[in-house]
This record gives sequence, C-alpha cells and structure tokens, in this order.
Amino acid sequence: MYILGINAYHGDAAAAIIKDGKLLAAVEEERFNRVKHCAGFPAESIRYCLRAAGIGIEEVEHIGVSRDPSAHLHKKILFAASRAAKQVAVGRSSRQEAVSVIDEGTGERVTGQGERGSRDQEGKEKGIGNGEEENGSNGQKRGSGVFAQIKDRLGNAAKIRDLKEVLARELNVPTSKLRAQFHNIEHHRAHLASSFYVSPFERAALLSIDGFGDFISTMWAMGEGNSIKVLDQVEYPHSTGIVYTATTQFLGFPYYGDEGKIMGLAPYGRPRFMEEFRDLIRTEDRGQFRLNLDYFRHHAEGVDMTWDQGSPKIGRIFSDQFAQTFGPARDAGAPLTEREQDIAASLQQRLEEVGFHVLNHLYEQTGLTDLGLSGGVAYNSVMNGKILLNTPFRRVYVQAAAGDSGTALGVCYEIYNRVTQPVRLRASDSRQPTQTDSLRYVMTGAYTGPEFTNEEIQAELESSNLVYETFTDAELTKRAAQDIADGLVLGWFQGRMEFGPRALGNRSIVVDPRRAEMKDTLNERIKKREPFRPFAPSILEERTADYFEQSHPAPTMLMVYQVRPERRAEIPAVTHVDGSGRLQTVSREVNPRYYQLISDFNELTGVPVVLNTSFNENEPIVCTPRHAIDCFLKTRMDVLYLGNYAVRRNSHRGTETQRT
Repeated sequence: MYILGINAYHGDAAAAIIKDGKLLAAVEEERFNRVKHCAGFPAESIRYCLRAAGIGIEEVEHIGVSRDPSAHLHKKILFAASRAAKQVAVGRSSRQEAVSVIDEGTGERVTGQGERGSRDQEGKEKGIGNGEEENGSNGQKRGSGVFAQIKDRLGNAAKIRDLKEVLARELNVPTSKLRAQFHNIEHHRAHLASSFYVSPFERAALLSIDGFGDFISTMWAMGEGNSIKVLDQVEYPHSTGIVYTATTQFLGFPYYGDEGKIMGLAPYGRPRFMEEFRDLIRTEDRGQFRLNLDYFRHHAEGVDMTWDQGSPKIGRIFSDQFAQTFGPARDAGAPLTEREQDIAASLQQRLEEVGFHVLNHLYEQTGLTDLGLSGGVAYNSVMNGKILLNTPFRRVYVQAAAGDSGTALGVCYEIYNRVTQPVRLRASDSRQPTQTDSLRYVMTGAYTGPEFTNEEIQAELESSNLVYETFTDAELTKRAAQDIADGLVLGWFQGRMEFGPRALGNRSIVVDPRRAEMKDTLNERIKKREPFRPFAPSILEERTADYFEQSHPAPTMLMVYQVRPERRAEIPAVTHVDGSGRLQTVSREVNPRYYQLISDFNELTGVPVVLNTSFNENEPIVCTPRHAIDCFLKTRMDVLYLGNYAVRRNSHRGTETQRT
C-alpha cells in the first residue's frame, strides 16, 4: 500500500511517501525551486517521491494533506462571529474588514498565489465586513458582515479541499488516473503522528507545539501501538509560537524562519525582562497557558501572510504595547544593543518555563518517561536540550522535520495506522511476524531526499569543465579528513539529502573545530550571516559524554548541551558564548561515510568532532550536484567532495590545480 502525504499552501511545502509502513522518501519543495520555505503546492516534491517509489500516481491508494477545514469548525465560526461583531462596534468599513479575513486553521490573513490566494480573493469579493450590504455577482444584496463571515466559514468547511484537480494538472495526468482516497488530517494530529509512529517508542507522551494549525497552537497526547489519544490542547489565539514570532519581528528579524536567530542571540544577554514576559504569556492549571492579548494584533486585526513566488511573508504580529513596554522596535539591520540581547534572553527563558510547564503536566497525565516532540517551536534546540534536566522524561525523540514540512510525513503514518490497524512488533521481537503484523519503521536519521550516482556526478563535473580527483571509499574520507585538519573549508556532498532544516553530513560544509577563526572564516567567505549565530559540532556518538555534559543521542541536531569546561578550548569554533553546542551525534549505522570521515579526522588530531554547517549561501540547502558546484564556484570554499570525486579551488581545465 502506497500513501502520499502533502503539506501545501503554507510555509515549508513538502511531500512524503510510504509503502506498507516504510518511509521511502520525504522532501521539501524549496530544495527543488530554490525558494526558501516555499509555501506553494509541492509538485516537484511529489514527482520526486513517485520516482523514489518507482511508481506512477495511479498506484497510490491514499493521499492526504495536513489540513482539515472542518476541525474545530464551531469554534472557528464563533470566533469569526465575535470578531466581525467587534468590527461592527468600532465602525470598521466593509472594505477594511474584507482584507482581514482570518484563514481558518492558522489565524492569518492569506493572500498570494495558488489556491489560498484565490480563496482570499473570494473573501474580498464577498465583502465580509462590518454589517454593510454589498452586491454579489448576481446583483443581489448580501447580508450583514457577521453572517457573511459565518457563511464563509461554513462554505470553506463544507467543501473539504479536494486536491484531485491541482494534482492532476501538476502531474499532467487525467483525474481518472487518480484512484486514491483523499484525506484531510488535522494539522497537529499530523505533527503528533510524525513524532510517534516513526519513533523507537511503543508507548510515549507526545507534544506538538507551534504557531497555529486548524485553530490549535499546542496539542498533547499519548501514543500507544497504532493509536494516538489526544489529552488536551491550547486554542487560538493563545500560542507560544506567536510570542516567538512577534518578539523576533520586534527585534528586527522580519523573515519567515528567523526565530532561530533569536535563540542564538539569547546567550549574549541577561534575562532582565522576565517580569514583563511572565505577564505577556501566563501559565495556568492543567498545562494551559494564555497570552496577554494587549501585546498582539493577530486576534483582533488578523495578520497578513503572503508569498511572492512561494516565499512566505508574515505581517506584523506585535502591537503597540510591545513598544510601550520594551521601547521602540529595532529596525532590521540596525546595530544590536544590550536591550535586544536581554529581550532575547528573557524570551528564551520564558519559552522554556512554559514548555516545561506543559511537559510536566503531560508527564503527570501519562506517567510515561518517553517523549515525542514536534511542531515549529520544537526547533528550539536549547529548550530541547534541557528537557531531561527539568522534567521526569528520560528519552526524547524530536522529529527531524519538526516544523510544517514534517506534517507530510505525519499524514502518511496517520492514514496508515487508521486504515490498516497494524500489529506492531519491535525489530528485536523473537516471535515470527504474520501477514497482518508490521515491524515498526524507525526514522533514525533524516536521509530521505534525492541521491546521485558517481556517474551522474561525473557528468556534471565534465559539463562544468572542472578538473577532479577520483578516490576509493577508504581514500576519500582519509584525504578529506586531512584537508579539514589542514584548515581547508570543505564542501561535502554525499548520499541522500536530508529532510528538515539541518544538514546532517550529506549536504554539509565541514571544517576544523579546533580553529577558533573558522567562525569568522565561514561567515566572511561563505555564509554571510550574523556573527552572533553559533556553528554546530558533529561528534562520534560513543564519544559524546567525553565532550558534553549530557550524552542522550541527538542524531538530528535538535539538542543543545553544555560543552564540558575542560573541552571548550579544544573545540572553540563550535562552543557558543555560553559554553554550549548544538550537537549532532553520528553513528556508523545511520551515516557510515560521515562517521568514517570524523573517525579519520580523530585519527589525525585526537578530536572526534568536526564543525558542520549547511551547504548553502543564503539559499536552501543544495540538493543536486549542479547546486553544489554552483555554490562552490560562487563562494570561497577550498575543496568540494561529491561522491567519490574532489574538486579544488581554481580547478577549471586549463588552470593549474592548487590550494588557496
């Protein structure tokens, strides 16, 4: 049974495909069209998934999308009515109200391309407003804005989005070839599924925490076998993700996905605004929390979310109350001051407090010590790294694609477990499986994207007129390790591309962590990013406890641990200002070639760690050999390893190969 999962018309559009419970492929659309956080329809991702599975779309039995307009419909209607009534009270014109239709499910005003854009236009034409009547297309008067908003909500919910037409058009096939059953999976249920059904746990507490999806910002549950039981949730307009994004915008970082920068800035500051942030987001009994809505615009005015050729843009979320409390908002590009650093530090500490508040309640409800974590806020690896220190949980599985791209994967597994009700066995179970049994697929890494043969790589090198060296497997990692030890900046392109935002040793730039100057070298020559942002260490898994104060595996680079004080001077390029490191633990079983590279570097230097950063320059991570070669040529990397080949700086035919 083939199942295709899709995240579409939202940030980080993606697709995934499974066969009989095994993940075959998962990938983000941005890797193909080179638009960061692409928010359109993931046509290229779907095409890749079908190629990876070796099938046509007609062989897919189930197709799902991580959005369910009918979920929590009554709450959406009540909110729409309440908000429209408030606009009537303040006398807002219908034209003003027409452009602030909140997208059901996310709390955003949506304009842009594709289906979401057309739906927003529908809202404008309907004159959803303050009670004034407007003519419809048939010349008839429409009713009041309050009822028009309710009608609009009911209309959106009544027609469960059918992807058949757009899918058929994008794949250039007749709709008759699409024989699959279509499913709408609630956003947070898709997140929860992504962190449980591919985890190593038979039973686990589960938490999904992000901005919003299907009117919910946070959902917690218990997973057992082939089912997930939702225990509770936090609803619109209250959201830690909203706090995160609003504060990020206020600090002068306006782009989609900039929240991680604030996490990197926080260690430079002091959390002297804790009183203000505890007023801004307040914890309540039973794991709940609430925002002080005076600080935000999303609940009262709506927030624009648009995209230009697929790149998301989010309008201002914070209200004037932010400036009254913290002072003027920082302009993008303005110098950072102690105030911004201290606000970032306070935000980080408050996010951790609220997160641990929810998690401790979740433990009280379930009594389980295994935790599955997902949602965009789960990219806060500083918080993740402190979970074992601040809660009773003993093992944590963070979905590598914790953000919305991962919902495509979650959709697949939610459908699979609903439809098949498989009896799940551990891989170590001594009982012989029957036809109705299913070994649990465990997603130990994130290597689910495209890969390329040496022949395909060689063809690209030849077409680029580049001089290259060829190595055996054993020679390759030894030579690359020597280059790293010699202080070269190395591009490393191997195997299947990673799913999620982290480069995990297959699409990476790798350098020597012993050289403190490497941070500046990478920023000046390649990355062109803010100097306060740290670089990550990749470490041999069995050596983790030798260098870090915690040793719980972190194979997808979503945990930050403290570097042992006696080791900080040894690996300064990957030790942040507060003595921490966002590590990736590397095992031979999960990524044998990258493991061997680090092992060979350890043989040369006595240090089982390399600096690993994503292979890109202000663009999505490279996907193909062509992307890698282009990035290499336009930056100042010293050497590029692609498969079993290596290209050195100034290595076009007709020039002498040399190191610079």
